[in-house]
Amino acid sequence: MYIRKAEEKDRSNVALCIAEGFEKDFSVLCKDTQKVAGAIAAGLNIERFYVADINGDIAGVTAISDCNGRAARVDKSSLKRQFGFFKGVIGAFVLKEEFEGKLDYPITTGYIEFVAVRKKYRKQGVAAKMLRESMSLTGYENFVLDVTDINNSAIQCYLNIGFEEFKRVPEKHGKQKGFQEKIYMQMRAMAVPIADGGDNL
Repeated sequence: MYIRKAEEKDRSNVALCIAEGFEKDFSVLCKDTQKVAGAIAAGLNIERFYVADINGDIAGVTAISDCNGRAARVDKSSLKRQFGFFKGVIGAFVLKEEFEGKLDYPITTGYIEFVAVRKKYRKQGVAAKMLRESMSLTGYENFVLDVTDINNSAIQCYLNIGFEEFKRVPEKHGKQKGFQEKIYMQMRAMAVPIADGGDNL
C-alpha cells in the first residue's frame, strides 16, 4: 500500500470512495453510489486529498483542510444533474454547511475530513496507515477531526492513532441523521506514531 497525494486523474475514484464511505449519509438524497460520486466529483479540491493506492486501485481517501480552504465545495449543477432538480437543490443546501463551513482553527492546524475506505479494503488497517502517512506529509503542528458518536470503529481507529477527544457538540437534526453528537478529537503532529496498527476501517 502506497500513500500519496491525489492527482487530477484520481478525481472520479476519490469521489466514488467518498460516496461508498459515506453511503448512509448520502442515502437520504440518493442510494446509487455512482450517481453520488458523479454529483460530488466536480466540487472536490483534489489538491487537499491523499489516497491509499494498492496496485493502482484507490483503496481509501482522506483530505486535510485548513482555515484557508476546505476539501470540497458544492457544485449545484452536478447535484441537479445527478439527483434531479428538487433533490439537487436540497442537496446543495444541506451539503453547503457540511462542505464549505469556515474552519475557526489557526493556520497551524490541519482539519481531517472525508476519511473513507472502499468496502473491499476495510478491516485491513488502511485508514490508520493512510491517516498517519498523510499527516506526516503536511507541515501542520496540530490536527483536528470530528466523528459521529455512533461510528465506533472510526472512533477506535482515531484513538489507536493517538487522537484525544476534546469536545462534543449536540447535532441539531440528530433524529433525522441517526446520531446525537459530533465528537471532536485532536492530536499534535509530534505525537503521530510511525508503527502500524490495526483498525476497523
